[in-house]
Amino acid sequence: MHLHLRIPSLLLVWLLIDGCWRPALPEPPTSGDTYRPVYAAVADIRTIQTLPPQPLQNAGKIYIKDQYLFINEVGRGIHVVDNRNPARPVPLSFVSIPGNQELAIKDSILYADNVLDLVALNIADPATVRVVKRIENAFPYSSYPLATNVRFECPDPTRGIVVRWEKATVDNPECYR
Repeated sequence: MHLHLRIPSLLLVWLLIDGCWRPALPEPPTSGDTYRPVYAAVADIRTIQTLPPQPLQNAGKIYIKDQYLFINEVGRGIHVVDNRNPARPVPLSFVSIPGNQELAIKDSILYADNVLDLVALNIADPATVRVVKRIENAFPYSSYPLATNVRFECPDPTRGIVVRWEKATVDNPECYR
């Protein structure tokens, strides 16, 4: 066989063999548990308030300072609980901090993330927490869930900043990962 006929024949055989070895990819599911973004305007995320006690729904980290518990409500803020009598803890207040995931305390200052910003809060009176300092844009913004290997709706930047993710059953999400 001539060389000019042998090369196309080898290419054809290689393409046929290569096509046989690829596994078929499964079709993506059309519905199921999916994480859906919860949005807020930048002005709203920078509004921190001390509110009356709220029900604990999605507890995160817990910090103990003196006789108080500071319990993170993932993506929402921090519950302040008087724990002088551990048999009967008394909820004092809820500090609304949109997008909050982390907290730390030194002396009477509580440090927390507020989506993009780092905030320092005076907790000398845990019933009336107040902002003493804000460092804007201290953290990189990620509009995707921190969890890996989960389905999620793609965020829409025109709707605001993603402050948290809520699990929902979604039919045909716009996109997922």
